[in-house]
Amino acid sequence: MTKEKRSTSVEPTDTVGSIFTARRDLLHGVRLVVEGSRFTVEEADLLMSLYGAKELGWDDLEHDKEGFVAFNELERYLVHSASLLSRRIRKLADAKPPLLEIAVADRASGQHFNAKRVRITKEGAKRIEPVWKRFQEVSAKLLEGIPQRLLDVHYEVNQRISAEIGRRRSGLSDLLSGKS
Repeated sequence: MTKEKRSTSVEPTDTVGSIFTARRDLLHGVRLVVEGSRFTVEEADLLMSLYGAKELGWDDLEHDKEGFVAFNELERYLVHSASLLSRRIRKLADAKPPLLEIAVADRASGQHFNAKRVRITKEGAKRIEPVWKRFQEVSAKLLEGIPQRLLDVHYEVNQRISAEIGRRRSGLSDLLSGKS
């Protein structure tokens, strides 16, 4: 998919395809970050997402003021497989001591009566914080030597791609049929 020197402009398929290639290559680094934590990559993804929402003030994962996130929000947010999410949440909530706390729906916010919400516990935050710090370290080392202007552009492109997909999520099939 990559070429030594480009003699043509970057095509849309090159840009989107490079995201998949980078994700594949980054997975090796993520496994190293998680190594020794006794978490799977999927568990670490879940815990870091909830840690970010509750402890780091991330605003891209919808959560309430107590740090609770609806299960369906997590399904859309997680980077790694959202399959078996309920089981993964239950396992981490049943750990001794619990790493997650599960709550019933917040009916005032319009959630369905049988919806569930989850947040990270103090113990969960304590256990995932070293993984988060390793992720920060690996990220910094990986991007060393890349000019800040390129990092800024790369970040902006990714943000715009995500926003466009989010805008069209319910009608994503329209992209294939030629509709705009």
